[in-house]
Amino acid sequence: MDLSLLSLAITALAGTELLFALGESAYGILASLASVTILYLVISFAKVGSTSKEVIEVICLLLTYVLLISSLPWFFLSQDLLLPAVYFILIVLCLLYVRNARVGLERLGLRSASVKVAVPCCVLGVATGAIEYEILRPAPAVPAFSAGYFLQTALYMVVFVGLGEELLFRGILLTSLEKLMSPRWALVVHSAVFAILHFTWRSVPEVVFVFFAGMILGWVFQRTKSLLPSIIIHAANNVMLVAVLPFL
Repeated sequence: MDLSLLSLAITALAGTELLFALGESAYGILASLASVTILYLVISFAKVGSTSKEVIEVICLLLTYVLLISSLPWFFLSQDLLLPAVYFILIVLCLLYVRNARVGLERLGLRSASVKVAVPCCVLGVATGAIEYEILRPAPAVPAFSAGYFLQTALYMVVFVGLGEELLFRGILLTSLEKLMSPRWALVVHSAVFAILHFTWRSVPEVVFVFFAGMILGWVFQRTKSLLPSIIIHAANNVMLVAVLPFL
């Protein structure tokens, strides 16, 4: 029952993201709302273990995030403020979940890590960013390459994207799955969910890349028990992807 429910929840998430990827935003919004409602009804009235309930609530958190960023009137914000606004909502949702679920900060990986990991994490992030750039070839995120734009992008990627996504996927989702299954299977499943949330790129190679990137980030988190290394890797990857390589 528990694993079947998890499979159903992940399938609902994948279907919702697929609708957005196909340009069916209205149906995607309805699918997100319906999925969250049904999943909460199931875990509220069916016999579901506490661990499984926790994992399903995290999937509902993902669906709620997708619903909010897809339905809010973001057009009134300037492009510079769009990314911080979206990820601010993600971080707030994560913190609200943590507070309501009374999850300890140690479990989430909100602890310091050795400074020795900073350099290898940056190198790994640069390498993965170069690979992802070859897959996507995205347009520059800023008008021109300059120290000011570079520092702004780096700040956004660390404080908003890196922190937000690592807190959600590694700190919350991965640690919840580890209570339901073995660490290895938790690593695989959480990476699959991470890849599903990138369906909107409409690129099979990108989805495959994100899956393996999730495996790397999750493995680093499992080894260090800290979000800091994975945040550094994630941020360095994205800075290379959108603020450095497009100008070379």
